[in-house]
Amino acid sequence: MCPFFRREVDGKLFAPLHEPDESNRCAAIGIALPQSDRQQELVCLRSAHADCPRYLRGAGALGGAIPGRRPAAVPRATLAALLVLVLSAGISFGFVVQRGGIDLPIVLTTPAPTDVAVVATPSPAGSLEPTLAPGLQPTAAVSPSPRPTASPSPQPTASPTPAPTASPSPRPTATPRPTSDRYALLKPCPDRKDCWIYTVRSGDNLYSIANYFGHSLSTIYAWNPRYAEGARLRRGDQIRMPPPTR
Repeated sequence: MCPFFRREVDGKLFAPLHEPDESNRCAAIGIALPQSDRQQELVCLRSAHADCPRYLRGAGALGGAIPGRRPAAVPRATLAALLVLVLSAGISFGFVVQRGGIDLPIVLTTPAPTDVAVVATPSPAGSLEPTLAPGLQPTAAVSPSPRPTASPSPQPTASPTPAPTASPSPRPTATPRPTSDRYALLKPCPDRKDCWIYTVRSGDNLYSIANYFGHSLSTIYAWNPRYAEGARLRRGDQIRMPPPTR
């Protein structure tokens, strides 16, 4: 719970209620200011108050140290597993050093003899000489020679040319619109891409704005450096941010 969280009764400040209530106030900057139920539930009553600008300003004015986040402790099971792994690696290395290295068997392969097929060539057989048989001598007969006839030459035919076909042009695809409901509270930046503007409303603070749109407080400070330098957030201010992640 925030140390500057108080309950106001008849103009006096007392210990706050441990639940959102309209009588709870924030006294971090010296003036008791009412807070919305959502602000009390998300920031004032939780450890997230350490990132609240009012808490940082009040703690700096008092000169007190701002408590930081404790680093996450390493589980004992993880430490034990690491120790066993290191011990096993040391034992294996010592065993290899003691033996003088690792001997690997070398396998030599000899090529198997290949079978050569032997084909027997047949021996040439004796050829018989032809004998001439006596017979009648042929007489030359005169046959009429045929006259050449003119053959018609083929005429070339025109081959049809294919008509060009029109290729379909790609249709333009519509750019998808954002689907998050957070865009209803935003408007695009006129001079920057992927940049959106949120107008501050009553009861807003930088932490609740960052949490609602899914950003960290450091991101809001980086996009709006004047608030990191101590500027006060007012109703109607315009906060720039990247696209929401929720």
